[in-house]
Amino acid sequence: MGGGAGQRLGAPPRCPVIQRQPTDPAFASWEWSVMEAAEKRVGRIADLQAIKRRLKSWLVKDQARGIFQIDRAAFTDAELFDIEMKYIFERNWIFLAHESQVAKPHDFLTIKIGRTPVIITRDRTGTVCGLVNACAHRGAKVCREKAGNKKNFMCPFHGWTYSSAGDLLDVTEEGAGGYAPGFNRADFGLPRIARLEIYRGFIFGSLSPDVLPLEEYLAGSKAFIDLLVDQSQQGEMEVLPGATRYRYRGNWKMQVENGLDGYHVGTVHANYFMTVMRRVEGASKNDTKAIDFSNFNRQDGGSFSFHNGHSVLWADYANFRDRPNFEALDWIEETHGEEKALWMNKRIRNLQLFPNVFLMDQTSTQIRIIQPISVDETEVTTYCIAPVGESASARALRIRQYEDFFNASGMATPDDLTEFNNCQAGFGAGEGRMNDMSRGATRWEKDAGQFGAGLAVDAVMSSPAVADEGLYVAIHDEWISRMNTAIDQETAELIAKGDLELAR
Repeated sequence: MGGGAGQRLGAPPRCPVIQRQPTDPAFASWEWSVMEAAEKRVGRIADLQAIKRRLKSWLVKDQARGIFQIDRAAFTDAELFDIEMKYIFERNWIFLAHESQVAKPHDFLTIKIGRTPVIITRDRTGTVCGLVNACAHRGAKVCREKAGNKKNFMCPFHGWTYSSAGDLLDVTEEGAGGYAPGFNRADFGLPRIARLEIYRGFIFGSLSPDVLPLEEYLAGSKAFIDLLVDQSQQGEMEVLPGATRYRYRGNWKMQVENGLDGYHVGTVHANYFMTVMRRVEGASKNDTKAIDFSNFNRQDGGSFSFHNGHSVLWADYANFRDRPNFEALDWIEETHGEEKALWMNKRIRNLQLFPNVFLMDQTSTQIRIIQPISVDETEVTTYCIAPVGESASARALRIRQYEDFFNASGMATPDDLTEFNNCQAGFGAGEGRMNDMSRGATRWEKDAGQFGAGLAVDAVMSSPAVADEGLYVAIHDEWISRMNTAIDQETAELIAKGDLELAR
């Protein structure tokens, strides 16, 4: 990757040396276009290197003073957004869907990978496919529904029809179309995304083939995915019907932070605490058994950060007997042992898989998917997920607890969205204003610590307090690293493009 011999990565491309031929108008036109393109490349490379210099100062890690901060420009700089989309969301593993959402042949779900619309479908052979949702004819979205079951997808624009595997089956009035002999339907199918792999029912994909094997990418987070799935006596989870979908006026990284924020719970969700206490005291007509957060910051809890930007926040569950899986606790202990049973039933866990999904097992269980819309707008979609085969009473409790806390009309989500909107408004547009992430700096450890020993957790960082903020430092460290790598790749591609043009 990069230019020719002696070309330094990140340096401006060599100025093209062209033998002038003024008597050749065609050559003069070509010369001008090459010079103009080279000037644009040099300008873009200079812009990228300027961004890289700025990024260097954005993350403060002052170990001696115990001060850790991130520049608020990380949440407001529109110039970075396209780089994030291209390299963090489109050339990286991201979560797509759960297998249960495409359980039968021809089931489908429409999503996005970064800016690219994608159909997740199960073809007639039972294979899960990821298809780019853009007609090979004129680029219109072929499927415009959220989910369903279709053997074929017909583009509403000109009627080209594709199978659930993406093969082009029919071209409207092909016989009268005057197509040349070289026109072959096999060349016009819906492209498959470059990589698609499944771990324990969770489907991940990438538009780039150059990504790590999925299990290597998930790293130590796999143990916490297993804690969720292994609660099912059938070893499978299923997404329940329906979804909650909402947008907020803020950067996507706010939701990444917030799902790991144990510090805000007692303040932002105080109304929820009071409501729960009224139920406990019998003063409310609503008898939904909700999680007791009243001593959240004072009970055992903490966090683990894993390789590749993944993290988990955990805390002891004060009223674990009110969880849907309590009825299966004896089986869980017998099958998986007391240590895993402790983590499955008596501890809440918010697992963040970088960059776009949370698997949460706390006030009910959910998948929370983050979709950036712009630098200051984000869409979030949540699904309730449950063990296959749980009892009707456990399922009903799980759904009621999900509605109680997580719905867009529930008692927690509106609180958080209000803070996201106000943070984005407060950030302004300039650099140099810092968000602090220093809480707990004296407690952070560079491994899994005492609480991770029983599970043999493979962590790069941990904290023994639920309100500590070290996991933000790990996430932003990963983000800065990926942005720097992205800038190097973008620069190298620009240089290579210039070399290719000169070689023509």
